[in-house]
Amino acid sequence: MLKSVALPALLLALLPAAPAAAATAATPAGQQRQQPQQQQPDKRQPKKKLQASANFAQYAGRDASNRLIAGGATRGVLEDVVRLTREGVEHNEAGRHEQAIAMLKKVTEMTPDSALAHYNLGVAYEDAGRKAEAVASYRRAAAGATDKSLLAVSHYNLGNVLASDGKFAEAVAAYRKVVELVPDESVAHYNLALGLAGAGRLNDAVASFREALRLNPQYAEAFFNLGIVLGNLDKYEEAASAFGDAVRLKPDYADARYNLGLVHLALDNAAGAQAQIRALDKLNPALAAKLRELNN
Repeated sequence: MLKSVALPALLLALLPAAPAAAATAATPAGQQRQQPQQQQPDKRQPKKKLQASANFAQYAGRDASNRLIAGGATRGVLEDVVRLTREGVEHNEAGRHEQAIAMLKKVTEMTPDSALAHYNLGVAYEDAGRKAEAVASYRRAAAGATDKSLLAVSHYNLGNVLASDGKFAEAVAAYRKVVELVPDESVAHYNLALGLAGAGRLNDAVASFREALRLNPQYAEAFFNLGIVLGNLDKYEEAASAFGDAVRLKPDYADARYNLGLVHLALDNAAGAQAQIRALDKLNPALAAKLRELNN
């Protein structure tokens, strides 16, 4: 099973309409300034555009695998290896990451060919924020894994660490291997889509988000991030549909409601934006105030 780890969402933004410059002309001395003819005001509001230059490097959430694995490949080997692995897992789960690393590193020294040992050490390094060492351990695990599940999760966690470090092209390569191994896992396609979006490959990201949603139509975060990418591609009608599906699945999804309101504004749908403002008044008054200000 896989679990979700929330990251801050990056919201779409609207570009303010540029004010028209006032024209002035000099009047010769002794002459009365003529009043210009009154023009009928243009009642049409300028069409608001979503900010196409926004850098969508953060998303609603990246899905992480289950954490340390105790047992499995360590069964039947030295009792010290079993004990150190068990204690290392316990230390890491209790937040004592450096103690966990010390124990799990000993396990890799005692069983250097154990992919599982390198995987567990990689998780401890990742939890300690030691990304470079986590990447190295996950690569060792992937290189030595013969079990399909361990191979997939090693590449998967490798992709997560690389993506969190902004190395999106490398993360995409890792996620591609996961998708090849477990093509029916929606979270693998979802994380691949996030990596593609981070790398600026927006059309490819759309395709991967849609595949994740084909496999799991209840994936609210995938709808949300699909909406962000579609908004960046200026496909506002499709973005509105994606954000609407996120809200349908999670009515209290404040970020999705805010973005849905922004897209409604971009489409000159004031009534749709007002509906989201009213909902946000209860869910997130700060977002409601921002959306209301843009709607005025």
